[in-house]
Amino acid sequence: MSNPVFSKLEKEWATQRFTPNGYPTMPGYTPGGHSASAPASTYPDQAGSSSAPAQTWNAPGSYPGATGGYQGQSTADDAFPHMEQTFASPAADAVDRGRMTYDDVIVKSGISLAVLLVGALVSWTAVVTAPGVGFMLVLAGVIGGFVLAMVNSFSKTIRPALVLAYAAFEGLALGGLSAVFENTYPGIVIQALLATAAVFTVTLALFASGKVRNSSKLMKFTLIGLVGILVYRILSMILTFTGVISSGFDSMTIMGVPLGLAVGLLAVLIGAFSLIQDFDQVKVGVQRGVPAKYAWVCTFGILVTVVWMYLEILRLLAILRDN
Repeated sequence: MSNPVFSKLEKEWATQRFTPNGYPTMPGYTPGGHSASAPASTYPDQAGSSSAPAQTWNAPGSYPGATGGYQGQSTADDAFPHMEQTFASPAADAVDRGRMTYDDVIVKSGISLAVLLVGALVSWTAVVTAPGVGFMLVLAGVIGGFVLAMVNSFSKTIRPALVLAYAAFEGLALGGLSAVFENTYPGIVIQALLATAAVFTVTLALFASGKVRNSSKLMKFTLIGLVGILVYRILSMILTFTGVISSGFDSMTIMGVPLGLAVGLLAVLIGAFSLIQDFDQVKVGVQRGVPAKYAWVCTFGILVTVVWMYLEILRLLAILRDN
């Protein structure tokens, strides 16, 4: 699995079972079963005797051997209306049982995206009006976003507040960077936003229609691609800072085509493959009836992929503008 968030969920969901109410099961749990060691119930006059004579019910509300009705027990006339009302009531759905649903992921993703956009607007405004303050906000967003990404990825406790905090810090980082790109390449931000939304929508539509599916081969290809792009970026940055090359690998050309353009297209393709795996893990979680709290983890995983894809598309558009 390329996304570390969903890699963790895949392992956890594969080894953990849940009750109909969405809680982790205990060892030996059987849905709808009873304890094998539970003693069989007996009537008072039958206790200690396996050969007790058969008893008959003489009147509603009485038990064998009783001289009168059982105090506190409803009669048949009182019980039937209650049973009829119970059977007529609607069955408990996934929300009533505390299970994760697609709506949970959609709503929480919308909330997180709104927080990210607010952070981006604040940072963008600061970069335009007060560049010094804007730079500090971008730096805080990059550091805070990275730290919270690590915490949310590897923490065993699900904390919705930290997911929203990650969205806010990522918004600060993206807003400032987008303002810089927009100042250099007017109109590039709206192009990157539309392209990101288009890739997300098309990928979701293809996955929902069943035309594209997650597989082990796709997972391996995506993982190899992500590692390769990461190594490419790190080496380019190190060689540029040390003066070995005057500019990054992106400026190099192969048969007249900038290397950065080819890598950018590959990065967007890898991002789409990552989204397919993200959607698949959400589907698996809903089908397995995992607790509703896992919707925040799924939201965080999707948000990480979308943010990374937006940056890659922004970089790709900048290379196209230069050429």
